[in-house]
Parts: sequence; C-alpha cells; structure tokens
Amino acid sequence: MNAHAAAIRRYFDAASDQYARGRAQEHSFTAQKRIALEFLPARSARVLDIGCGPAVLADELLERTDEYWGIDLSPQMIAHGAARMEGDPRASRCTLSVGDAEALAFPDASFDAIVALGLLEYLPSYERALREMRRVLRPGGVAVLAVPNRACAYRRSRWVADRMRRALKRLLGRAPRGTERFHWNPCIPEILDDELRRSGFERVAGRYCNFIFYPLHELHAGASLSLNRALSGFAGLSAAPLGRWLGAQYVVKALKA
Repeated sequence: MNAHAAAIRRYFDAASDQYARGRAQEHSFTAQKRIALEFLPARSARVLDIGCGPAVLADELLERTDEYWGIDLSPQMIAHGAARMEGDPRASRCTLSVGDAEALAFPDASFDAIVALGLLEYLPSYERALREMRRVLRPGGVAVLAVPNRACAYRRSRWVADRMRRALKRLLGRAPRGTERFHWNPCIPEILDDELRRSGFERVAGRYCNFIFYPLHELHAGASLSLNRALSGFAGLSAAPLGRWLGAQYVVKALKA
C-alpha cells in the first residue's frame, strides 16, 4: 500500500465511528443516495458498492438485488458495516470486505451494477478505478458515481477565500494551519464525463445536488441545511447548466460500452 492509500485508511479508520453514527441521516448523503437509487436498475442480480463505508447503502440495495457486495479501504468501516448487518435476515446476501478501488479482487464481468458515492475524490487520479469498474461490470452494466463538483459557486468561492487567508497568514509571518493530510481531488463534471468515455463507458445521465453557499455554510450550518433542503425540492435545479453552478455534488450514470 502506498503512502497516499495508507493516509486515506488512517483517516477513515479514525472517522468510522462518526460515519457509523450519523452518515445515513445526513442530508448531504441522502441527496446523493436519492439520485443514485433513481439511476440504478430497479432489479439486479449482483451490485458492488465501492467505498461502502459502514454499509449505509446496504438496506436499500438489498431490496433490489440478490447479492450486495461492499468494499472499503478502511477495516474499521467494514467492521461497522458487519455490525450493522448482524442479525439482519438478509445478511447471507451481503458480503463486506476490505478492498482497493484501483485493484478490485473480482473476476471480469462479475456485477450488474456498481455504485461509488464519495470515492473518486480520494484518489490521485480516476483512471485506474474507472478501468477496474468497467472490467468487473458485465456488458451493459451500470455505474453510478457521485463526486464533489469543483465547478460550483460554493467550491470556487471557498477556494478563493482559503487562498486569501493563507496568503494573509504568510504576510503576517504565521504558518498556515489545517493543511490536507492527503490529496483531495474534486472534479469538473465535463472532465469526469470525458474520463468515463476514455475508460470505455457511455454517459447516460448526470444530475446535481447539495445546494450550499459560501460563507453561509461555514457561518450558520443550520440555515445552510434548511436552505439546501428547500432548494432540493426544485427538480429543475438538479439539471445543467443551473445545477452545475449551484450543486456541490455531481451524480453521473454510465453504462459499460
């Protein structure tokens, strides 16, 4: 395991308790999940959830698949997922294991559908993971991915503010704090679409969600959440071009070409 992957594992091992307690109820996650479930087939034989965390998608996916497989780089996340499924009558159809998105331990054409919400942004590049997804999908299989939208107004505004703050600290002779412990790689939606095509996928649909604004999101989390929920009720906001500008998350559906 390289240094970047090891840092990711340590980070999510440490965060696993928090994810297990509240991830399934967070609006930022449920908004992505709602679109992902619309994009996934109503029925599949086998579904792979890459970056499954504490198996927060297992409940919904087990209602529409014969076999749910979840992998995560973090052993602690997998342990929480196993605890979540303990005693569930559907547990025999659920397999959770530690795994690497860039080297999937499955034969070719193993799955009808793949879902990966909040995975790609933690990889230095998307290419290897996308090619592995295509390899393990059956012909015509569906991949549904959710990534942070680097093109939205919130992320652009925060990027400018962060750099201004760091520049001011340097000017005042103070070392910037809070540096990232690993590379975080949000996407430009069109670039991800191009990478999907180059990796052998056909993009079918894309939508946006999580309408947050800077600095409201940082200054008043409750007001930001209320506004996000209210705006999520307007279907037109999830489509491009308005969604591209306002939505902090991009959810895309692609088929194995």
